[in-house]
Amino acid sequence: MRVHKREGGMVIIEATIVFPVMFLVIFFMIFMGNAYYQKCKIEAIVTELTLDGAAYCASPLLRDVDKTGKAPTFGKSTDPWRYYRYFTKMGNTQQAIEQELETQVGGVGTGLFSCMKPNRPSAKVQPNNYVVYSTFSIDLDYMVPLPIKLLGEQYFSSFRVETHAESAVTDAPEFIRNVNMVEDYLKQTGVDEKIKEAIDKAKGFFKKK
Repeated sequence: MRVHKREGGMVIIEATIVFPVMFLVIFFMIFMGNAYYQKCKIEAIVTELTLDGAAYCASPLLRDVDKTGKAPTFGKSTDPWRYYRYFTKMGNTQQAIEQELETQVGGVGTGLFSCMKPNRPSAKVQPNNYVVYSTFSIDLDYMVPLPIKLLGEQYFSSFRVETHAESAVTDAPEFIRNVNMVEDYLKQTGVDEKIKEAIDKAKGFFKKK
């Protein structure tokens, strides 16, 4: 009987030590799961806007079509040049994506806990022109607060998250189709034969020299 009482006392002591630690671990896992959920939502936003930015750079007309659901009509007050893609410039896509990114990231909720809203976002949105090909990229870093205070700290702890997404603007299949279209056009008009004749004459000229 005495042995049973001693075992009961040990169980109470062990529970006093283990239960607080176990609850802390469980709550920490819940907090981190909510933070990861916030991270996944923002990564989805960044990925979607990167794809939109790449599509708008490839075809600036697409952005107006997405907004209105129809192709714009061109009049005297319309600036048709903003619907073209330039070799060194990709329109005002960068500013539009920056505004949309700020709006959507600012609208991300807190998840399970009211104090875990992502804050202090810093974004870098830019089209990248590498001459041979082009890309559109978004780099975003932000802070996710945790409802936990470390010993001696006045404010809640938070951790920094960085997100990067990049998408190609140049569409290789479309480029190949355009090349094939030009070749077909040259064959149908007979220009390719004239080009071949001119090349043969040039070769003969250099051979004589």
